[in-house]
Amino acid sequence: MRTKAKELPAILTIADTMAYLSCSRQHVYDLLKAGRIRTYKIGRRRYIDADSLAHLFWS
Repeated sequence: MRTKAKELPAILTIADTMAYLSCSRQHVYDLLKAGRIRTYKIGRRRYIDADSLAHLFWS
């Protein structure tokens, strides 16, 4: 039996991204620093663009 893939929201927090990728906070920041994922800063919070996460896997 197939399970339906869970859709991602348009933007994710750093914690959501860590859970989705099953990785550490440092790895998320390393991806950010390398320019592999796009982020938006709103106030003091940083959000990850879900399309850039999909791009990690499909490119």
